Amino acid sequence: MPPEQIGARVATIYELQSAWLEPRLRKIGVSWTTFQLLTTVASAGKRASQVEVARRIGVTAATLSETVYNHVKSGLLQQVPSERDRRVKILQLTEESKAMMRQIKRQIGEVEVLMTHGLSERQSSELASLLDKVLANLEQEMVD
Repeated sequence: MPPEQIGARVATIYELQSAWLEPRLRKIGVSWTTFQLLTTVASAGKRASQVEVARRIGVTAATLSETVYNHVKSGLLQQVPSERDRRVKILQLTEESKAMMRQIKRQIGEVEVLMTHGLSERQSSELASLLDKVLANLEQEMVD
């Protein structure tokens, strides 16, 4: 299969998953932008500097600045000094946003059930492994 067909499929899955999730996120009180920011901060872990989060989202740190400020002000994010470089602020989820993330994870679990309907456990596991490899390839390319 040509790689462009894989990319198109991944894009379509993203679009359909987004369309399914967005109204459910609104019921929780989370916008799509907030969802992306919180999940990116959570997945970046201890490396969640504003620069790293911006890179993962695909915007500049300056572009992300106002969004981060608003989320800190609203109590969904906190900024703490990096252990390695005190000039760098690491973004962390607050208890409020962690509670939101638990609700969001339940919604993601539901959409994952829909996405893997009809797949055996082995097929689901293989699919997850393949997607992990794709993610690792992209992550490595972004670092290089």
